[in-house]
Amino acid sequence: MNIWTIMMYELRRLFRSRSMLLNMFLLPLVLIFLLGASLSGVVGVKSATKIEPVRVAVVNPAGEGQSAMIAAFLKLPDIQKVIVPQDAESRQAAESGLRTGKYSYAVIVPDGFDSEVQQGGKAQLEFILGKDRTDNLVAGTAFDNFLDTMNYKQAAVAALGPQALAVEASAAVDREAVKLGDLNNGGRTYTASQFYAASMLLMFLLYSGMTVTTSLFSEKDNHTLHRINSMPVKASELFIGKMLGVGIVSIIQCLAIILLTDWLFGVYWGNRPGLLLLFCLLMIIASMTLSIVVSMFSKTAASARSIISVITVCMTFISGGMAPLPDSWVNTIGAFTINHWVQQAIIRMMLHSGLPQLTPNLLMISVICLVMLCGAILSYWKVGYHE
Repeated sequence: MNIWTIMMYELRRLFRSRSMLLNMFLLPLVLIFLLGASLSGVVGVKSATKIEPVRVAVVNPAGEGQSAMIAAFLKLPDIQKVIVPQDAESRQAAESGLRTGKYSYAVIVPDGFDSEVQQGGKAQLEFILGKDRTDNLVAGTAFDNFLDTMNYKQAAVAALGPQALAVEASAAVDREAVKLGDLNNGGRTYTASQFYAASMLLMFLLYSGMTVTTSLFSEKDNHTLHRINSMPVKASELFIGKMLGVGIVSIIQCLAIILLTDWLFGVYWGNRPGLLLLFCLLMIIASMTLSIVVSMFSKTAASARSIISVITVCMTFISGGMAPLPDSWVNTIGAFTINHWVQQAIIRMMLHSGLPQLTPNLLMISVICLVMLCGAILSYWKVGYHE
């Protein structure tokens, strides 16, 4: 009963503080908005570039007409999405068109291409690159795939006989000649607003530990701790009640940041809200236990707040939460911070990563919380909460 009474008193005291409300609820939203808007081109995974169809000049051999194999390839629906074939009279006309920008890529079909391939020869084409690297890559990939397929069929017939073509044809019925997609994160990306929403959320959850410090030292500085201890209230009940009050405020802060950033800034937090809240709860536990350890061994509230502020800023910076840092730095030195494991997990949830990718982060932050909890219990047992 005493624990709940102390907890309710702590909640009323905290929510009456205007500075606490500004620092815990308003300031994170302002920082997320400013950082997300100003660094939108620096932080985050850039969306995939839209591929425009490439104008390709096709030079067929003089006197032979258009190659039937090339014509059939260029009529494929998948190829028509990325290649716009245009007949050129000669090699000189294709080169002139490339210089003037009329064409973006050129293909020179050698003499007797169809007959050579039909007789079991190697399929070969000559390519002339244009000015745009992306267009060269798109067209080159499409025609390289065509040549590789033709030469594979030739090799299969030479090794296994004509029946290999029938097997290949049945296997290739549903196979796409060209497939467009994003090779990163299953096609999902994250924005600067999402990145800094996760980063600032964790930083301010760490900062919420200073509320623990302020609450513990307020009773000492106001000389009310001795009077409370003279009442039928155990020191452990007072301590637990205060921690529960601060913990509930931190949970409300966490929910407010997540919901308000989603509503105001359109920040997408992923498809696992339950797991997201679990990570945040573990972060709150780690923050509070860290502040308890620092408070127990600090003589004044000012020194305890200074230590917690330095630890919070250093952890946020080292984990890459303030500015983009090299992955080698973040994944080595940053791995020794609390922020690293939770922030990486939140980013992965935003990208719809599978549960096996999140489990190591969950286990690591759970171990950190367990160690910090043991440290808080040991420091309270050794030092105690008294004047």
